[in-house]
Amino acid sequence: GTAHEVEVLARDPQLDVAILQLTDTPAQPLPHLTFGDSTRLRLGETVIAIGNALAEFDNSVSVGVVSGLSRSITASDSFGRSETLREVIQTDAAINPGNSGGPLLNLAGEVVGVNVATSRGADNVSFALPAHIVAEVVESVETYGEIVRPFIGVRYTMVTERLQELNSLPVDYGALVIRGRTAEELAV
Repeated sequence: GTAHEVEVLARDPQLDVAILQLTDTPAQPLPHLTFGDSTRLRLGETVIAIGNALAEFDNSVSVGVVSGLSRSITASDSFGRSETLREVIQTDAAINPGNSGGPLLNLAGEVVGVNVATSRGADNVSFALPAHIVAEVVESVETYGEIVRPFIGVRYTMVTERLQELNSLPVDYGALVIRGRTAEELAV
């Protein structure tokens, strides 16, 4: 029941999470959860979802099982924005609008996921970001002060007969690698 001021340290639009930090110092240390090893999750394992169901029912708890691992989904919000999330955990624990950002716990009370989406067309088909992926984001912010992700920066196009003809290529199959632009070139 105590309110605290926070600042946003980093936002991750790819995962739809933000890293927050308290700006005031609490009188007593705050209780906290720890990350569990989400890479060890198994189908049928019991999980517990905690959140604010429908943004109306604080501290709602539901229990279910891990129904799927390493799923890829396209999630959309009420504003019509969508994002593709990869490697998510599927669970039948009820996750409702308002539960996003809440923990998905194992029976040891460790965070194995962060609740992120539910299927509108089905009952209890819900999804959570794996804890090991969220932990990498947290570690990046702790280490670098921002979210750092490596990328190759390779762009390509598939070779067709027309592309072969236009570019005097020796073959009409495969991929043509195109030089990507640097961050400085993208800023221009």
